[in-house]
Amino acid sequence: MLGLPARVRACLFDLDGMLTQTAKVHAAAWKEMFDDCLPERAAREGAAFVPFDALQDYDAYVDGRPREDGVRTFRAARGAWLPEGAPDDPPQTEIDAVLVHERRLRGKPAPDTCLEAARAPAVDEDAAAVFEDALAGVEAGRAGRFGFVVGVDRVGQAEQLRACGANLVVRDLAELMESR
Repeated sequence: MLGLPARVRACLFDLDGMLTQTAKVHAAAWKEMFDDCLPERAAREGAAFVPFDALQDYDAYVDGRPREDGVRTFRAARGAWLPEGAPDDPPQTEIDAVLVHERRLRGKPAPDTCLEAARAPAVDEDAAAVFEDALAGVEAGRAGRFGFVVGVDRVGQAEQLRACGANLVVRDLAELMESR
């Protein structure tokens, strides 16, 4: 394959957004959710309502992260504190739906999910390539010390993908199949 080092023995793909085109649907759903709750909160705090930006806010704070981390990251960026919730909270309670994962893996940009995926085929991290379209996913690949990190630029953020640690940035995975 063009661009991948010979030492790469396994390829780890973020399926959501990489092999399926779901980012626009996800961004629209996040916008609807935040824009439903932000006006009321802004009014209570005496602040101006600033809607969720489905491109910039989604890419910077939500994309590639577990849902609860996306809520935390976005709210922190807006300077809004949000209490942690519990599964038995009533529907009217402001929570971010804390989910306890079976293996307690931290979300991106922590490398936990990538490291777990690399363990399945019994391949050392330095012999695996990570393919990601999310900035947090590229950061996770770099933090996990994977042998190669490919950033797939779906939304015009090639420079940000490189800054987060991508060894190579392509617009489409087909570029990796082209001859030298």
